[in-house]
Amino acid sequence: MTDATTTATPATAAVPPAAPSRFAHLSVLIVDDDPFVRTMAARVFANLGVGRITQAGGGREALALMGAAEQPVDVFVCDLDMPDMDGVETLRHIGGLNANAGIIIASAARPEIVRTVEELARARGLVLLGALPKPLTPVAVTVLLDRLGNRGPARRGLAAVEVTRERLLAALDAHEVEAWYQPKVALPSGRLEGVEALVRWRHPDHGVLPPVVFLDKLEDFGLTDVFTEYMLQEALGQCGRWAREGLRIGVAVNLSASSLYRLDLPEVVLGLAADAGLSINQVTLEVTESGLMTDITTPFDVITRLAMKGVRLSIDDFGTGYSTIQQLVRLPFTEFKLDMSFVRGAAENERVRIVLESNVDMAKRLDMKVVGEGVETRDNWDMLTAMGVDLVQGYYVAKPMPGGELPEWERNRPTLGGAS
Repeated sequence: MTDATTTATPATAAVPPAAPSRFAHLSVLIVDDDPFVRTMAARVFANLGVGRITQAGGGREALALMGAAEQPVDVFVCDLDMPDMDGVETLRHIGGLNANAGIIIASAARPEIVRTVEELARARGLVLLGALPKPLTPVAVTVLLDRLGNRGPARRGLAAVEVTRERLLAALDAHEVEAWYQPKVALPSGRLEGVEALVRWRHPDHGVLPPVVFLDKLEDFGLTDVFTEYMLQEALGQCGRWAREGLRIGVAVNLSASSLYRLDLPEVVLGLAADAGLSINQVTLEVTESGLMTDITTPFDVITRLAMKGVRLSIDDFGTGYSTIQQLVRLPFTEFKLDMSFVRGAAENERVRIVLESNVDMAKRLDMKVVGEGVETRDNWDMLTAMGVDLVQGYYVAKPMPGGELPEWERNRPTLGGAS
């Protein structure tokens, strides 16, 4: 079936955009074999102020449009069950054409099928914004478009950003690389307990760059240890400055897998905490599950010594890596982070919710604090509160921010706790 429509659709002309300045820069391609479904979806995006909306009646047509388009597609909305080329096959080809496009799966397929396709998209390195049932609603679409963040025309030039070993070292020396902080608050009170340090590069020519632009290069260039120590120094130093201003909270810093092979890491962390005037129990180090999958001897040595010295240890993205529940039993973790994909998926998928509840129960029985990532709505907040999750972070609480902005945010933020 061939039915391609670009720019404005009849639905667009009928309703003036509600937020032209918010999503006007985006280009959206809607792929579905049902013309009515496409038209209704286009109306939703038009009402949100999306600047360019293109429709395709199947996967082959969509791929042809993307290959010939002068303006790259920012958001690719794809059905799964299509006769010409199904959505799974279509997504297989998307990465080669435009790996930067945000993917929205819009399907009436069974939840377990949709969930599997989501995992497949992530495995292919696609930018998965999420999956939505039909018909699309403005509220649900807005949540997913917000996940796109700064993607779109403003980021199309990122492939041209020079990322060499010398340039990254220069960026570190010039303190262009910054730690930004996402608040972690307690459930159900909403009290600020700590922050997670996340990296940004304030590039003099390209503005603030996300980690996807440069983080993978660090290991290739042999800079992982340099970068880890830099982020520890930045984050612990900032936490010390907050404490001197009267804001005493904890800070969490992510460790790469290779950092766990650095035998002097415990001494480095203790030294930086002392320099910053912090109690060591204010420091949490986050270790991804997949970081524990290879030779475990040295990581076990390092992790055990960190725990003995009072550093809090968090296992991050549990359930998305390759290791087993054994690691929770064998290692002295004090915190368990629920991956955002589970938090986001639990509201729509009963299977995901069951897995999420089981993980929370397991962590509680192991006497670990539980942190929920990716909390974007009040429904997410209420669901995790009901499950007994201890802390949450996500856009519903606050986006990551420079360190200097956190005290003002804490003074002026709206109340999150209490009854909904």
